[in-house]
Amino acid sequence: MKKIILSMAAVVLAGGLMAQENRFSAGLELALPMGDFGDYAGFGFGVSLGYELPVGDNLGIIAQAGYINFSAKDITVDLGPLGSVTAEGVSTGAIPIQIGAKYYFSDNQEGAYIGLLTGVHMLSSEGSDGVTNFGVAPLIGFMVTENIDIALRYQMLFDKVETVSISGTSVTTTEENVTNSYIGIRAAYMFGER
Repeated sequence: MKKIILSMAAVVLAGGLMAQENRFSAGLELALPMGDFGDYAGFGFGVSLGYELPVGDNLGIIAQAGYINFSAKDITVDLGPLGSVTAEGVSTGAIPIQIGAKYYFSDNQEGAYIGLLTGVHMLSSEGSDGVTNFGVAPLIGFMVTENIDIALRYQMLFDKVETVSISGTSVTTTEENVTNSYIGIRAAYMFGER
């Protein structure tokens, strides 16, 4: 079954690559971490490559991959009467690989659109094993010109975190689901004509 699905995906991709209106893009990324993610990660800057395949008058299938480096933030932990401890932060690198769709309100690859991306972010920082988190990102965007695409997305990354609590002589470990998120802005140049 897996081989059949992969074969069908290869046929669809090959047909899409031969279509005349498919376009590649290269973009610059800016990311602003939110919530708990923003407590230890600063602004992110990066680059991405994209591919768009029109599949109707208003719909496009998209794929994007890139690299974003989130700057480090020092983390201070309050220890109550013992004072506080500050740990030097480390930068976090992310490799997002996502697919999705765009819906244009006018003609395909023209004007305003909404969309959705889904895929993975491979995250790593110095001194730690990398993790891969599943993510979803609703987005809005606008084709400023035939070749300039600006998009704003709210990226949500789903993760599990272990928390250790110490009370007297007992140590308790709990695992909870968390959502790390950031607001991403992508400014891209689209190659070719629509």
